[in-house]
Amino acid sequence: MNVLGQIHSVGIQGGVNLTNLTGDYFKDSKFRPGIIGGFNYELLFKNNYTIGTDILYSQQGFVDKFILTEDNGNVLGKGPDSKFYYDYLSIPIKFGYTEGQKLKSFVKIGVCPSLLLKAETTLPMIDLSGNLTGYEKVDVKENASKFDFAGLIELGIGYSLKNRLELISSLTGRKSLTTFSNSDYFRDSKMRHYGFSLSIGLKYRLNEK
Repeated sequence: MNVLGQIHSVGIQGGVNLTNLTGDYFKDSKFRPGIIGGFNYELLFKNNYTIGTDILYSQQGFVDKFILTEDNGNVLGKGPDSKFYYDYLSIPIKFGYTEGQKLKSFVKIGVCPSLLLKAETTLPMIDLSGNLTGYEKVDVKENASKFDFAGLIELGIGYSLKNRLELISSLTGRKSLTTFSNSDYFRDSKMRHYGFSLSIGLKYRLNEK
């Protein structure tokens, strides 16, 4: 009973995502910048260990060059960017350790199950002369896998303010353990998300020690 949690806290957070993919199909992909934000809950134990969860909207994906080919299949080169966007509702569950009083540091590890909310591909439109004429958005939500499961590690700092408030900032790295490709979407490509998030937020302690 002496190590049961003493402090409950809730908070809000927001920041930026940089995400890309691993797999057997896209070899020269670039990171997609996006946003991440939502709410969090944390339980701080007497021995400074923590357990918590978040509810986050997370924009993920990647960018890759469109391949220009002739009718006979000969590759002419790379054209404009194709953009592959996947937006998720993520609910990470994290275990961690915090050190310090006024100024704190923490490290957390955990898992992150996510549900697909939106999936779009933006493809460049090329005429017969190889000129860009515009872009077309294609909804691929029904094709991509609806569930993603990732591992994560988070490093951060916190600073205690007045009125039970705490300012926090963290850097999180994530790597999917499941693929978002499947038999109907880039078959056998084994595409997995990975990326980094930089976020800031405010936490409110519901009770004192």
